[in-house]
Order: sequence, then structure tokens, then C-alpha cells
Amino acid sequence: MALRARLPISSSGMRLVHGEADGLPGLIVDRYGSGADAALCAQFLSAGAERWKPVLADLLLQATGCTRLYERSDASVRALEGLPETTGWLRGEGATEVAITEHDWRLTLDVASGHKTGFYLDQRDNRALLGRWVRHYGLQDVLNCYCYTGGFTVAALAGGAARVTSVDSSGPALQRVAAHVALNGFDAARSQTHDADVNQFLREALQAGRRFDAIVLDPPKFAPTAAHAERAARAYKDINRLALMLLQPGGLLLSFSCSGGIGAELFHKIVAGAAIDAGVNGAILQRLEASSDHPTTLMFPEGEYLKGLAVLKQA
Repeated sequence: MALRARLPISSSGMRLVHGEADGLPGLIVDRYGSGADAALCAQFLSAGAERWKPVLADLLLQATGCTRLYERSDASVRALEGLPETTGWLRGEGATEVAITEHDWRLTLDVASGHKTGFYLDQRDNRALLGRWVRHYGLQDVLNCYCYTGGFTVAALAGGAARVTSVDSSGPALQRVAAHVALNGFDAARSQTHDADVNQFLREALQAGRRFDAIVLDPPKFAPTAAHAERAARAYKDINRLALMLLQPGGLLLSFSCSGGIGAELFHKIVAGAAIDAGVNGAILQRLEASSDHPTTLMFPEGEYLKGLAVLKQA
């Protein structure tokens, strides 16, 4: 947590404890909001973290000055430790809806019902990069796949995109996308949402002859372990192939994998294979990773779960 205090993070949402990387296996703690409305959201995922939960909860509140801590120990991994899933206020009470600022944007989340602890803070820096690249390259038509509550959508609109299409299979998430567009003062006509399976949407868009200037692929975890890597590789390859075919020449692809069973080298090979199948080539603009408050240590390289590529499709 001392390290986090020194990081130049432009957000009121921040990861405070990142499990093994902070010497606390099985403990994840995020802080959302500021002032009296701030709340911590924690996951106690190991038997050790569970054993010390009351002590850890008190220490976290003492260290941060927060008065509220919501528990989201509802991950299936707890079953491996012989622990039941549990959620609810561990300390304090009140509304579970929290507002945060990220860069110059306003976003909302619900610590009780949102994914993980409520929001994907690990993509904060990558959202900012998308906004800058949209502006720099003049990208007008952006497709955000697996959009969740629209963080990349807001970033693209802030960068000056004329149209952003957001696709997800969660109706409630898409409702929050629309709310975020309005909250940040963007014209609703610049944003479209689609409640659909991403793979099917990509295929139908290709058949319809649609093309995009930028595409974001941020899918859920296809391969939780290396045992799932082969099947996951096929799924990653398919969506990247379709995305590369849908991109205009000179268009930008931001493609991610949060699967622990897919390493950075393998992910590069998967996207390269997708490009070969699509009959295109691309230049790697940047290799992408989790935000700086999600550190990876020398002794725990497995913590480098999020990897991505920013690719410019060549003409």
C-alpha cells in the first residue's frame, strides 16, 4: 500500500492489495471513491486470508481512513480452500453504488453486483491509451467488444470518436454504458449498444460489409489454467481473425487476454496466426499490461495475468 501511495494514478479507484504481489496471497482489496463516500471492496480467497479476515479488515480501514468495507468473497476458487462463498458489508453499511473519477471521466459501479470487486481497474491505463490514439490517428468508428460498463467506450468518445458501438451479452452492463455516456456529457447519438454474443456480432458485421477504424477485444477469461490453453487459443484466434478482417487499413486493434493459462508469447502467436488466416499484416504499436497498481513481482511472475497488443493494420 505504501507503493500505491507513490504511484501517479489519475483515478479515485485504486487497487491497494494485489495478492501474492503484495505478500498477501488470496487477498484483493480495491478502493473506490473519495471522502466520506469512499468504500473498500475486498476478496478473501485463501484459507489464510479468511483466518485473518477480522484483523485485516480493521487494519485496512485504519490504514486508509475509510469506514466501509464490502466483502466480495464470491469467487469459485474459494471452494478449493474448502470455503463457502460469502458477500456483504464486513465493516460499515450504506449504498453499494459508488462513483469514481478516472482521468477526466466520471464512472459508476456497484460493489455488490459488479464483476470482481465492481470494476476493472486493471484496464485504467489502457483506456487512457485508447483515448489518446483515437485522437492522434483520427479514428472515427470504434467497436468495443465485451464492453462491460463501457470504460473503453467513454475513452473513445473522449478521444473524439464520432461513433462507438458497444457489444456485450449483459443487459444491465449495457444500461450502465448508456448512463456513463450521459454522465460524461456525450451526445447519445454517438453511442450504440448491442446485447449480443460478440462472436456472432462480428460474423454478422463482416457479412454486412461493416468496417471499423478501431476495435477493442477485452474478453472474459477463456483459459483459467494452462490445461484450458488449447481450446482457449482457438477462441482467441477466431475473434481476432474476425476483428482484423473488420478493421479498415490503418485501423487499430486493441486485443487482450486475462487468462492465466495464456502467456504473453503464446498470445502474440495467437494474434499472429489470426492475422495470417485473415490475410493481413499489422505493426505492433505497443504491448499492453495491467495498470501500475496491479504489480508483478520477480518471485511471482504468474501474477502477470493481463496481456495485450495494440496493432495497426497495414494497408
